[in-house]
Amino acid sequence: MKTVKKEGVISVSEITNAIKLLLENSIGLISVEGEISNYKPHYSGHRYFTLKDDKAQISCTMWKSRNVNFEMADGQKVIATGTISVYPPRGNYQLDVVSLVPAGVGDLYKAFELLKQKLQSLGYFDAVHKKLLPEMPMNIGVSTSPTGAAVEDIFSTIKRRFPLANIYFRPTIVQGDSAALDIVNAINELQKTPADADVIDADVMDVIIIGRGGGSIEDLWAYNTEIVADAIYNSTVPIISAVGHETDFTIADFVADFRAATPTAAAELATPQTSSDLINECLAYQNLLHKTITATVENYYNMLNDFSEKRTSKQILDKIYYHYQLLDSKEEAIRKELNYKLQNNWTLLESLENQCRALSPNAPLSRGFALLKHKNNFIKSDESLSQYDKFEIIRQNETVISKFVRLVEKDLFE
Repeated sequence: MKTVKKEGVISVSEITNAIKLLLENSIGLISVEGEISNYKPHYSGHRYFTLKDDKAQISCTMWKSRNVNFEMADGQKVIATGTISVYPPRGNYQLDVVSLVPAGVGDLYKAFELLKQKLQSLGYFDAVHKKLLPEMPMNIGVSTSPTGAAVEDIFSTIKRRFPLANIYFRPTIVQGDSAALDIVNAINELQKTPADADVIDADVMDVIIIGRGGGSIEDLWAYNTEIVADAIYNSTVPIISAVGHETDFTIADFVADFRAATPTAAAELATPQTSSDLINECLAYQNLLHKTITATVENYYNMLNDFSEKRTSKQILDKIYYHYQLLDSKEEAIRKELNYKLQNNWTLLESLENQCRALSPNAPLSRGFALLKHKNNFIKSDESLSQYDKFEIIRQNETVISKFVRLVEKDLFE
């Protein structure tokens, strides 16, 4: 790197920027393996964490536009790919993460991408091959594990939304070496209603739901096989895929006619829409719009990366990411200040409440005292009771009426 001698004293920002350029230009794109710690998903959607081993650690940032296909958590071993950058306000260097995968599953991800590219080139994912869902599905096939929450969620949702539907459940192995073949057999079997089914004029399924609960990429791998993709693609019945959690994507999801984020969502897709679901439909469109915008922004980001050698483009991205992180820091500080003020005001309110209770005219009653009342007025301590023929004695748990009786001297001594 060519250095330029500068006369006199330079500013902190100048030396920081010089270090920033040195790190970014000399290291470039790298992949780092380590353990996640201090993981913090920010309200804005950006993710901050530390990557460490037994000898050192490095701060990491991952912007919300960059997807992660697994649930991040402290203690996970991962491979982070990105570039070294510097956050000037703190003078810290950090890894700007572009992609993140669990350590040790790189081969599975490669196999996943190769099969995805192959099937995409064959047209397995094209919209023209997608079948529409029926408006009134009377026969719904379900292929999932007989244990776990997925089957219960599907059954209860279908019965609640459309109790007229017949559910044909085919228990399926969803994990392990024999799972892929069993899933294929389940899809083929569910395309026909059993011969002994007590259903009039119903010889085929209207829709089939396949899926399982969440898990690691190894757990979900049966749904990333070519034979399962072929079975879904060749099915004559519309298939809804609900594999894993919302962030999990499998080959089955891409080939299926519809992909649902959860087993419950799959059952809702399969059944007719009710009036109460209009709000949920609007939210779904909002989510789709958000994903479309995110994908578009990420696409433009990748285009900008192609011109990363141009310094102007790099400076623009650095400026954007700098303000991302600065905005997150400011937001955190504002939230802490608001929580502090709310706590102080709550304490003050409790103090005032206790003072009001102590000054209440009813407070002495709890200590055994009583109030004297004549008609609608309280009798003061300097007033004589002899002027009233009748008055009330008010205690905490009772009120009695007392009469004033004048006694003559004769009565006193009898």
